[in-house]
Amino acid sequence: MIFPATDCAFEGFRLTRRAPVAVLLWAAAYAVFFGLLFLLVGSHFATILSMVSQMEGQAEPSLEEMQPLMQAYGVIVAWAAPLGLLFSAVISTAIARSVIRPEDRKFGYMRVGKDELRVLGASLIVALIMFGVTVVGFMLVSLVAALAMTAPALWLAVVLLSLALLAVAIWLSVRLSLVVPATFAEGRIAVKSAFAMTGQKTFWPLFGMAIIAWVMAMLVGLLGSAVAAPLSLMVGGAERLVGMEGASVPSLLSALGPMLAVSLVVNAVMSAAQIVIMYAPFSAAYLHLRGASRA
Repeated sequence: MIFPATDCAFEGFRLTRRAPVAVLLWAAAYAVFFGLLFLLVGSHFATILSMVSQMEGQAEPSLEEMQPLMQAYGVIVAWAAPLGLLFSAVISTAIARSVIRPEDRKFGYMRVGKDELRVLGASLIVALIMFGVTVVGFMLVSLVAALAMTAPALWLAVVLLSLALLAVAIWLSVRLSLVVPATFAEGRIAVKSAFAMTGQKTFWPLFGMAIIAWVMAMLVGLLGSAVAAPLSLMVGGAERLVGMEGASVPSLLSALGPMLAVSLVVNAVMSAAQIVIMYAPFSAAYLHLRGASRA
């Protein structure tokens, strides 16, 4: 079954017009998430910015010099990865709910329940599939690149393998793009059925829809950045974090409160706007492929 890809690509804008309060609540949820993450790892983020700034223009740093940087990255990832996965499941399920069951408006379509847990499980499966394919492909490319050091003719194979890996990653991303709406709508982890829905007849329309949605999200991001730039200049940019290596979160809040507040609001609003534009089209496409009507 063919669906109207261009029409579905604009579902995010229709959703914003249809449920503006929900989108504002999602922005508020992003603000809470970013704020919580800063409270947990803000000092490590300042350490990274300070060290990167200090290393600019210097010779290749030693392992000892890199160790604090890697430790700071490790702490950030240790907190951001699980919290980010859970938060992403809540927001992506809310967007799917707003398109597939628009009458269920309570709490801005956000919940923490079985639907979200199923979406979290499905998202983890997709992430593991993509990670596995990427790692295997990267290992193969690296092996051929190592052989090419002694046989220059193999560099063509390295290029072709790299392009093939990119093509496989794009193909898989499109084939698995309906996992979240399918999992929500069917009340089960629906990786297999979502994969089956995105076959030859629907692959290219879905791919085109994704490109349109991505371009529009980037344009919205650029517009938002242009609007936010004067505010950032008024309160100072993130470069003010440089030189505050090892500072505690209370010290950062005391010294950089206005800058952090503006950054929090801007990033929350832009993240909510972009995620709606990029995610909503796939739920609309799912409804069309299932022969259901949209509100």
